[in-house]
Amino acid sequence: MDILISFDTEDYATPEAVDATLWWTHELSARSIRGCFQLVGEVVRRLRRDGRDDVLAALAAHEIDFHTDYHSVHPTHSEAVEKLTLAEGVAWVLKTEAPCFKTLYETFGRVPVSYCKPGDSWSPATLLALAAAGLKVFCDAPFPLATGRPLWFAGMLCCRYDIAFDSFFGEDDSSEQRFKEQFEKRAAEIAREGVMCVYTHPAMLHTSRFWDEPFFKGRPLSAEQCPPAPLRSPAQITRLKDRCRRLLDWLKARPGARWVDYATVYAEHCRERRDLQALLDECRLKPGDEGRLPLREPDGTTYLGADVFRSLRYQWQVFPEGFAGQALLDQARLLAWTSAQARR
Repeated sequence: MDILISFDTEDYATPEAVDATLWWTHELSARSIRGCFQLVGEVVRRLRRDGRDDVLAALAAHEIDFHTDYHSVHPTHSEAVEKLTLAEGVAWVLKTEAPCFKTLYETFGRVPVSYCKPGDSWSPATLLALAAAGLKVFCDAPFPLATGRPLWFAGMLCCRYDIAFDSFFGEDDSSEQRFKEQFEKRAAEIAREGVMCVYTHPAMLHTSRFWDEPFFKGRPLSAEQCPPAPLRSPAQITRLKDRCRRLLDWLKARPGARWVDYATVYAEHCRERRDLQALLDECRLKPGDEGRLPLREPDGTTYLGADVFRSLRYQWQVFPEGFAGQALLDQARLLAWTSAQARR
């Protein structure tokens, strides 16, 4: 079984989050594990502004991935493109996220590999725009069929998050055993040829709540107005770090496991590739015409059926009350023809 570890590196409001990220890079490097760091553009800009070259150098040893420019600042992608056409949505995403691409490329000298949606904020236009910009993988995809088995949709390879370290950060020491039990259960479902995506939010080693609670329910704050998150006690932080070290060692020692990154997953699931260029070729469209891909009612033959999209919901607490995003889910359903199982 392949295992990768993904880090939603998003807290630019809490100074202590920086040291939590640095701790994770060191622990991974000490075990020869290449992590996948989903970076928010504003996080990287503040690291540069504050002269944290140590953190930037540590991140550069791992895979660089994309987590949007400002994460929870309104309007999020889903809010902004809900009433736009597909072409208009693609244009909005490319324009809005251009500063993040610029920041990541100038800092690390390479194009990010994967995109992780902030919370439930995603759209078909987001995937097509980011695929057009060179990203290859949509991780934390909302499709149950992607559990352990990458699939193609809207020009990107889709992987699903499986288990989070910070879901087991309770004070009770039984949390460590529950992580192992949950991992084994999911591993049995994924099987030997599958991909297990372990993830965490680095800042949660130091913070007792998510940093972006001030944005909940559509509250219109700017990035500069967001206060730092409340911190754990030093004793709690030490205890969680020890727990994470033990779990990393336990995962590292797992028989038959191979540690990979998103770039490797993409490269090894490219047989019968259904990436953005393949979709454009199929529709006789040129690069730049991503927003002109046809919207078709599912005919019952697509890999992702219409029922998949009917079951999806936009439920992120950051969204304004009453936000449903139904037009986006309808749009996604009409792009079901782009879906396919990924094959090694």
